[in-house]
Amino acid sequence: MANRIPIGSAVRTQAIVNRYFVKAKKNLGQNFLIDQNAILGIVSAADIHADDQVIEIGPGIGSLTEQLLLAGAKVFAYEVDSSLPEILKNELPAKIGDADLDDRFKLLLKDVLKADFQKDIGDFFDFSKPIKVVANLPYYITTPIIFALADSDLKFASLTLMMQKEVAERLEAKPGSKAYGPLTIAVQTRMNVELALQVNHESFMPRPKVDSSVIVLTPLVDKYDIDDYKHFNHVIKMCFSQRRKTLNNNLKTLVPDKNDRENLIKSLGVDVRVRPEDLTISQFIDIARAIPAKH
Repeated sequence: MANRIPIGSAVRTQAIVNRYFVKAKKNLGQNFLIDQNAILGIVSAADIHADDQVIEIGPGIGSLTEQLLLAGAKVFAYEVDSSLPEILKNELPAKIGDADLDDRFKLLLKDVLKADFQKDIGDFFDFSKPIKVVANLPYYITTPIIFALADSDLKFASLTLMMQKEVAERLEAKPGSKAYGPLTIAVQTRMNVELALQVNHESFMPRPKVDSSVIVLTPLVDKYDIDDYKHFNHVIKMCFSQRRKTLNNNLKTLVPDKNDRENLIKSLGVDVRVRPEDLTISQFIDIARAIPAKH
């Protein structure tokens, strides 16, 4: 095992690609990670210890999976590419310590957006113990997966996710920045956001045009007081409907009367000419409370 060349090395990945005639599928957003430092950085950011329970989304050819297993984790993986199970079975280590691979790793060919975690994982994981999610996410489906996990019945300890750098910047943005917007607020009202590391586009095969970032999301201990998330998210989207315009202008649809709009904005302790990106999450919550929900 000590002399084993990691799957995530460029030479091993290329050998696997040649052996199985693998091609990264653009329609699935596949890019194979070939930077061992980045892979180990993800494992470190996820704080993986012996006997941790990890859900991996999109294991690919097993670059990250291998290191999660070697760190001692028990891994349940969701994958949609039916050409990959054979590769994972053949290329992942047959033994991890004293355990067989089948005792430490299970793969389900299923879209994680259609997951039934209790049914899918119930015979493999102990739901009374923490579960961590680790994934190198396809760029095109990053945000749906984040919200599917956040809104699921899965009580996760953390989500350690690699994603497009631009999306990561939006997730961790602060009021007043250009990246701050509806996605920022929707995520930060549910989870803490921590930037763990940056990954250059040259760390992938084939190389994407943009760099990536690894973000760690953990559930908020002190949750925001939001009774109706559907209404709240609708109000936020309307507030940012035209980013270059003021909050006053964007609220016209929700609050038609000019005096009502201005009084609402003034009640937040800000100028009526304020732009939406300059408000805090608490101020947006106050706006949503002041506007009747229409379902």
